[in-house]
Amino acid sequence: MAPKRSVVALLGIAALAASLFWHAPASARSDCADYFLNPQDRYPHNTAGAAAAPFPLKPGPALGDVTYKLRDDPATYTLEQYLTKFCTTGFLVLKDDRIVFERYFQGRKPSDSLLSASISKSILALLMGIAVGDGKLALDDRVATVLPDFKDSAFADATVEDLLRMSSGVALVNSFEPGVHSDNQALNPIIAPRQNVHDYLKAKKERAAAPGTEFKYNGAQTALLGLILARRLNTNNLTAYLDDKLWMPMGAEANGYWIKNHDGDEGVQGQFAATLRDYARLGYLVMNQGRVDGKQIVPADWIAKMTELRRDKPQPSHPPYYGLQIWIPQAAGGRSMFWGVNGQNIFIDPVARVVIVHTGNGPHAEFDGNRHLFALRDAIVRHLSASHD
Repeated sequence: MAPKRSVVALLGIAALAASLFWHAPASARSDCADYFLNPQDRYPHNTAGAAAAPFPLKPGPALGDVTYKLRDDPATYTLEQYLTKFCTTGFLVLKDDRIVFERYFQGRKPSDSLLSASISKSILALLMGIAVGDGKLALDDRVATVLPDFKDSAFADATVEDLLRMSSGVALVNSFEPGVHSDNQALNPIIAPRQNVHDYLKAKKERAAAPGTEFKYNGAQTALLGLILARRLNTNNLTAYLDDKLWMPMGAEANGYWIKNHDGDEGVQGQFAATLRDYARLGYLVMNQGRVDGKQIVPADWIAKMTELRRDKPQPSHPPYYGLQIWIPQAAGGRSMFWGVNGQNIFIDPVARVVIVHTGNGPHAEFDGNRHLFALRDAIVRHLSASHD
């Protein structure tokens, strides 16, 4: 792992905050969840260090007034109404590399680390792409080839690509309801800190479909990708690889944290935490085909594969669709989103050159603001595109 470096606060960050007048009003809701904030203060974790010279996100022209409508509702809503109606903790909009909107809620502030939920899956996919580019891994590698002791498991014949596309064919239960036994929760280091991830997954014997034929979303497949990447890299610390290959090279301004279980396995499927601005930097990297500040950090062809809408591959029954551990809207064209439960999103539009980061702490996994948030996303893109015509 590269040596840790302190954040150099000489990039106008204070001036940026002042110029955007970020503030943290209380939420209008009383049922917002009391977690997602600074999980590294409560759980074991590995740390990816901030860059010595963070990539600067410069202040840009203020976003201004944005309104949006829902398909089945004649009312017109404003950005401000959205921000006080739902359990939002942070909202940031980039146009190119300039912050045009940045606000924090419920006492959150720019230095806070916010739990990513399944945004973490897309971060792992970026690392997989780097490893593929380095010749450490291939999309057609079979699970049993990388992990020979999985030869009798239901995962044995699935490929790395099958896992990336959530189409391993293994019979898995997906649920976020408290108390429900589901495979995604059984492997969560916060919920089940003493679970042996390797043995749990190896014990899976039942298939629901042939590998590569059916889309079934479950974080257990991402957890297996984590084991595969760790085996090929000969490490038990994927955060060290993140630190060296992605986090510092992209110019992160704060530490990133992967929560880990008792055995040291990181929760690659959903337990990464970082600041709002560093999530924006991740979005900026994807928007720029893996390049930041003139450096190719993730291979451009991997970003293209990751975000391509492949209708010849297993897909959800309705949009958004799925790429390589990343969601793809119906209007694809390189657009994509990192999407996690309870209100976590990084929307990436390389056509309009816009990145939108939303973090939340809704009380339910199915964030009740999603219908509004997706309409607001589209309105912001239209607004910024019109203002730059």
